[in-house]
Amino acid sequence: MPTLPEDKLVRGQVYLCQTGPCVSCGSCCGLYNMADLSREHLRAILAERTNTFAGVPRTIDDILAFEQERMRVEGADAPIADFHHCFFVGLIQDGGERVGCLLHPLASGNGGIDWRGLSFYGGAACKHFFCPSYDQLAARFKRIAREVLEDWYEYGLIIPEHRFLEAALGAVESRLGFSLDAATMTPEEKTALAELLRLKLHWPFRDTKRALAWNFFSTRDTKRTALLENKPADDPQIHQILHELDTLPEHAQAAEKLLHELLSRVARTLSPK
Repeated sequence: MPTLPEDKLVRGQVYLCQTGPCVSCGSCCGLYNMADLSREHLRAILAERTNTFAGVPRTIDDILAFEQERMRVEGADAPIADFHHCFFVGLIQDGGERVGCLLHPLASGNGGIDWRGLSFYGGAACKHFFCPSYDQLAARFKRIAREVLEDWYEYGLIIPEHRFLEAALGAVESRLGFSLDAATMTPEEKTALAELLRLKLHWPFRDTKRALAWNFFSTRDTKRTALLENKPADDPQIHQILHELDTLPEHAQAAEKLLHELLSRVARTLSPK
C-alpha cells in the first residue's frame, strides 16, 4: 500500500483507522464489545443500523431516539462493562464496504454536518484517542498489517493487538535475518503473512472463555493475565505469541509445535529465492 496522505498527520506516522475501500477499524468505538463476534452477526447488525439510520431525520432528537431504539433492539449488555459500545457504528459503502461512523460529516445523508458530538465520546474522540498500536507498534509492522489484511472484520480484530503483531512479525524476521518491508512484498508473501496474522481469529488452542477482542483506548491497560506459567521454549517471541492468543496450558506443547511449523512455512515463502 502506498503512503497515505493521513500518514503525515497522525502519531506514529502510519494511519490505521480507515485505510481502504474495505479496510477500517471500529475497535475503539466498541464495535467488538459484543457477545457474538461472528462475521455474519456483526455485518447483519451493521447493515441494519445503516439502513435504518438512512431514514432518520437529521435532528438531535431523532438521532438520539435512533440510539435508544438500537439499544433496545440490540441490548445494552457488553462483555467488557466499562467500555462503551457505540450504536452509531455502521457501514460505509462507497466502492467497497467497511465500518465507519454514521455521524461523520462525510457519511451518507449528513450533508457535511458533523453529528459526532451526540455520541458517547463526542466529536473529539477521533482526534485525541488512539489504540496503542499507533504508539507501540513499529511502523514497518503497521504497514504490513495495513497491507496484507483484506477487510474490516479481520483488520479491526487484529490491528489493535500490538503485542501479538510485534511478536508474530518479529518471529518471522528472526528466522529470515532481515526486516520486512511491505512495499516490496509479492502477493504470495502477503498471503503467507496474512495467514499468520489470522491466527488471532481461529487459533484452535484458545481459551474461548476469554474475550476475543480487547477493546480499548490508549489509556487502558490491556495486558492479558497469564495462562502459561512457564515458557514452553527458550524463545520469548513464541511464548509471547502463545500468550497473546490465550493459549490453554494443557495445549501448550501442541500449540508450540503448530506455531513453529507455520512460522517456518512463512519464512520459506519470504526467503530470497
